Amino acid sequence: PNMSRGREKPFTPVNRLKRERVAHNKKRTADEATALEKKLLAGERKKRRKLEAAGIDYEFGGYEAAVAQREKKRKRAASA
Repeated sequence: PNMSRGREKPFTPVNRLKRERVAHNKKRTADEATALEKKLLAGERKKRRKLEAAGIDYEFGGYEAAVAQREKKRKRAASA
């Protein structure tokens, strides 16, 4: 094997932070966004049930309120 191949080229480390940031912030398709929304809502419902079972009276809007508000805006924009 040629051990000296590429010795002129300096070593450039992989920018893992940039790679992960790009992957995390990528544009999602409508199907992916819907699946993510379902997952978030399911987790929130589970948390609400656990709090209720523990006897904790805790009110928070969370994802359900955000989804309802977004749907309300969509309906208003569609009717206008």
